[in-house]
Amino acid sequence: MKYKNNKSILKMLAIILLSIDLFFYLLALKSLYVFSSKVSIYFLIFVLHFIYLYIVLITVSKTKESKVFWGVIGPFLIVPIAIVGWFTFFYTNKVDYYDLSSPKNTQKLIIGYSNWSLGETNYYYDFYKQAEFPLVKKRINQEPLHVMTRNTDMSDLNVLGAHDAQWGNEQTVTFTSPYLNKKVTLNLK
Repeated sequence: MKYKNNKSILKMLAIILLSIDLFFYLLALKSLYVFSSKVSIYFLIFVLHFIYLYIVLITVSKTKESKVFWGVIGPFLIVPIAIVGWFTFFYTNKVDYYDLSSPKNTQKLIIGYSNWSLGETNYYYDFYKQAEFPLVKKRINQEPLHVMTRNTDMSDLNVLGAHDAQWGNEQTVTFTSPYLNKKVTLNLK
């Protein structure tokens, strides 16, 4: 496929970026998420949007002077917006992951955990299982499990009781700890 000019290439890139956004949105509607413990795919897509915006600023400029202006000034306008977006979506929502395997290693439960503290510490846990495709995880719980503690120095996983998880069979796992008011049982079917 041959493109006549730069604007048609930019239009095609915009369609590709919007398609990727729509794809991730549709996955999230089905409680499917794409993540890896090493690289955040969502962060890479976030960065690609700002690189695309920078290229558009330079390409759509009509004169050579405006291209130089946007080439030099563009980062000073785009980078602060990108940093605020990064703090809003990625820094404040720092989630770590822990893999928990069943006794016979037929099931793997992925625990996403995070916390924040303001007098007392609030712990949040999401549970995922591997979907049919690599890097795609299915979220098991509808809302994050929330545990609030005060004056404890236990790790996030100890508050949940992840290291002492009891597998009823290869399909269910139960977490108990001094900080949970009830047992949490997950069905991995």
